Amino acid sequence: MRPQEAVRQLENAIDASLDEEGYRTAAGYRPTFERVADKAGGRAVYALAGELTETVFCGDCPTPADANETAERVVDDRLYTDGGE
Repeated sequence: MRPQEAVRQLENAIDASLDEEGYRTAAGYRPTFERVADKAGGRAVYALAGELTETVFCGDCPTPADANETAERVVDDRLYTDGGE
């Protein structure tokens, strides 16, 4: 998954689940997705988008700092388990 697709996925999830405008909120995650794509590739971006979307569907909107923490865990998991891409 490319970073811009991940941002769009979160926009839609936020619009559907929270009382916020997705395009404004999700834009803050773009740098995180781009960093993950550079470090670990598209599969890691997909995994991160999935985790953040799940959080949104549960009613919470992760801050960019929360997204960065999740991203570090996802990248570390990918690098240790399959070497990334």
